[in-house]
Amino acid sequence: MESDNRGIAVCLTIILAVVLSLMPLSGDWIVWKPNFLLLVVMAWIMHWPNGLGISFAAVIGLLADILLRMTPGHSVIVFALCACALALVSRWAKYLSMLQRTLLMALIITLVAVLEASLFLFYGRPSGIEHLPMKILLSMLAWPFIDRLVDRLQPRRG
Repeated sequence: MESDNRGIAVCLTIILAVVLSLMPLSGDWIVWKPNFLLLVVMAWIMHWPNGLGISFAAVIGLLADILLRMTPGHSVIVFALCACALALVSRWAKYLSMLQRTLLMALIITLVAVLEASLFLFYGRPSGIEHLPMKILLSMLAWPFIDRLVDRLQPRRG
């Protein structure tokens, strides 16, 4: 019964992330928007490492490619590599404080942002690397809210 409730919670948070990702922003704000789908995927992998993993991240990455009209495979690669990095630290990351988890996510988000900029340069498109510091900062500010939301949706034992 617990996994059924958790599955519904995963679906609802993914839908919320899709809505936030597709929410229109005007002008220069669009380049600063955090990747909400990636943040939600990272939160679920961190809180439920035995149930969700690299394949879950790759499927959501494919969904992001379709929804955001990106080159097929772009987000799949980014999400899967992020899930690999998170899978390595997820066992002990749950013992970190919120500040430490936020800094860990900042490191992973920075690596993801550099990887995405490199892929855009490989495609011959503008990378937007000058906007990375603000995008990373806004992702760091969004992370505690997403982390708390996913933590509260976890079934409690006992």
